[in-house]
Amino acid sequence: MEWQMLIFTRLNLDDNTPKIISDQTGILSSGAFMSWANQKNIHCHYAGSISQILALSTNPANNCIITSINTIPAFITHKFVHCTYSFADLPLNGDIHKALPGCTADDIVLLLDYVFETNRHQVLSRNDINQVLQASRSHQSQKEIDELLGSVSQLLLHPPSVNQILELSTLWGKLMYLSGKTKRNDYYNLIPEIDSYAEQFVMQGGMEQAFYASTTGSPKTVDKLLANIKSHKEEKVALLCFDCMGFSEWCLLQEYLSVLQLSFDTSPVFTLLPSVTWVSRSAIFQGNTDVYNLKSPGRKTEAKAFASYFSDKETAYFTEKDNITDDSLTGYNYISILFSFFDDLCHSVQFPASVQTKDLYFDAVRAYLEKSNLLQVLQTLQTNGFAIYLCSDHGSVVAKGNGQPLDKYLVDKYAKRAVIVSADTDYLIDLKKINIPFVDDKRIVLPEGRTMFAHGSKTEVNHGGITIEEMIVPFI
Repeated sequence: MEWQMLIFTRLNLDDNTPKIISDQTGILSSGAFMSWANQKNIHCHYAGSISQILALSTNPANNCIITSINTIPAFITHKFVHCTYSFADLPLNGDIHKALPGCTADDIVLLLDYVFETNRHQVLSRNDINQVLQASRSHQSQKEIDELLGSVSQLLLHPPSVNQILELSTLWGKLMYLSGKTKRNDYYNLIPEIDSYAEQFVMQGGMEQAFYASTTGSPKTVDKLLANIKSHKEEKVALLCFDCMGFSEWCLLQEYLSVLQLSFDTSPVFTLLPSVTWVSRSAIFQGNTDVYNLKSPGRKTEAKAFASYFSDKETAYFTEKDNITDDSLTGYNYISILFSFFDDLCHSVQFPASVQTKDLYFDAVRAYLEKSNLLQVLQTLQTNGFAIYLCSDHGSVVAKGNGQPLDKYLVDKYAKRAVIVSADTDYLIDLKKINIPFVDDKRIVLPEGRTMFAHGSKTEVNHGGITIEEMIVPFI
């Protein structure tokens, strides 16, 4: 039996008697209980204030009102049965009234799911509640991983298209992140198929399709992000660009930001190729794809391009090293902030040769975030009325040296995971070459698989290639 059904039975929700339930646990207003109740045609309504309770109580159809308010005026309760739902009423065994206060409703939902799926008779106590909560979170992650593996496998059955690849990127990023947290590695077996799927997409002209499908209202490529922001016509905007934030990195960052209780509207978008900073980040701030011949790509050029794009605004370009305060924001209504810690850390973390995951890198990111001022920056932006957007220029993969470090003077532009050469070059003829959309005089040369142009003993997080992780990033 589901835990929701036991709550339903305890509260006699099937007798249609008008009820006001003061919920001290937060469970009755949770999505897990409300959605279950709706499926059973039990229409519960939440009220956060006396005025909301009064408004709901005037409609006879609203016969189940849930609130966090304990004391309800008599002129309301005379029409309803008023009862209290406490921690002791939860369908769990043990000293629940001592163990659970202080836990969030989300944690209690995970705990209920875990106990009812593993051992309904488990006895809980204040001494072991943290351990059981940790087990319940891990249990939920394992369930999510299984669901993600199934969803990814289903997507791979369809021919690659723009929307298929974009959807796959969000699933794949979350799958990798959760797998790393729970020390599961069964997703490794899908990597060759995932990479082949992405390569097939690119080789069949998929990137060109992505650019044609990208619009101001629904950007599919990073060069359309500024146009999308401008279309919203907000008074004040802050664009936070996180260099090297793919979807697995976004999962980590979103988890860190959870203390702020923000809501996120996230869309996947393609980078330009190759998936490197001087190309894709330039495209973000230029607002177009005409970036391959920029004389001096970088922060100064980005700041100038940002100011030019929003020429009717007072703009400023900051980096994470700047002190973002009320005073520093005064007079500006459109700002950008560049955060480079993902990129800096991914290139600096030392990996043993056998490593295949980003775990060591993510540990370094978590340690950095705990000492960073990112939470304070976001709170300052909110306090000053800025609409906040987050973006990235590219993602990354764990790459191993292929024993073929290149002579940089023989290529136009060099990156370890991809190099740009003249379209007519015969250098590196034995390696895979791909076209750059809308650029006729250059081509990209790729190393094989998840390798990089470096000594064979080298393992590091790098980027530039055409994997899902590198060429699709979140826009938030």
